[in-house]
Amino acid sequence: MKKLLTLAIIMIAVTIVSCKKEKPTNDNSEPPIVVVDSTLLPQVQTLYLKNITEETAECVAKIVNWDSVALTEWGICWSTTHNPTINDNTVQSTIILSGTFSGLLTNLTYLTTYYVRAYAKNEYGLVYGNEIDFVAETHPNPWSPEPVDGHIPAEVLPDALAAEIGQYMNIYSGENPKIISDNVYVSSPHKLMHTTFDEPVDTIYHNYYFEIRRNDNPVFLVEYLWDESLGFPVPTGSLSNIIGSGDDFTIYYLKEDYTNGYAKTATILSGTWDEENDAVNNLKIAEILLKTFDNPNLPPENSYRIVGDEDGVSEYYPYLGK
Repeated sequence: MKKLLTLAIIMIAVTIVSCKKEKPTNDNSEPPIVVVDSTLLPQVQTLYLKNITEETAECVAKIVNWDSVALTEWGICWSTTHNPTINDNTVQSTIILSGTFSGLLTNLTYLTTYYVRAYAKNEYGLVYGNEIDFVAETHPNPWSPEPVDGHIPAEVLPDALAAEIGQYMNIYSGENPKIISDNVYVSSPHKLMHTTFDEPVDTIYHNYYFEIRRNDNPVFLVEYLWDESLGFPVPTGSLSNIIGSGDDFTIYYLKEDYTNGYAKTATILSGTWDEENDAVNNLKIAEILLKTFDNPNLPPENSYRIVGDEDGVSEYYPYLGK
């Protein structure tokens, strides 16, 4: 009897132990979500592409808060599909100047569309910049067709726009303009006067600098575009034609670039040399978007803006002069 009672107690104990639930483990659970203050992460901008060929291209990017976040890695990634990551084609950059850096894209396939994003890492995470795209084919440097009988060719200034733009700025013709060389002039304040797309009129831009380099035709016009990271203008060269008569001049050129998405644009400057005061009077500039190549992020083709010197006088600027 005692043996039967002992056996019954043992069986009950085994049953209780076997029914006890095991404590769950966290081996397969999701990791906790960690919220990082966005100010601790890099702020990345994919700016533009340049020096594009059939096999290579250079992408320029910027880390806005580069001086306040400790970077561990930064570079460019690209792919033939949208939203490339560091798991796709990647080039790391080792040099950064005031937040700006670049990376060389290699082994491209001719006429293939590529999507590009800059990226940056620090101890708090990985951040990608905005996406831009381009086609792998050689693009010409800025250039300008020869004037036709002292007039701007229609491929630069379409006939349908000539009269319209002429309402806002002088467009001179002729084959004997006076060229004052080796001087730099600054348009300030540089003001938007008219635009055909969504942009507030009277917008004030950074000062516009330009230099005439040679005493022949075509001239070598040097634009200076303001660099936010450096805090001063940097030169971009454009081979340009000049027409006009006497002190009145018009300078024009075409270019294809990826600064704001692949586009073909015409730039036309006009004014009057004031040799006595070493200045340019009544400077106006027309920027015409001739081709967008079906880029939906750009205004319509043949849209344009006209900017000028608000007080009408563009003065000699010795800092950039010779």
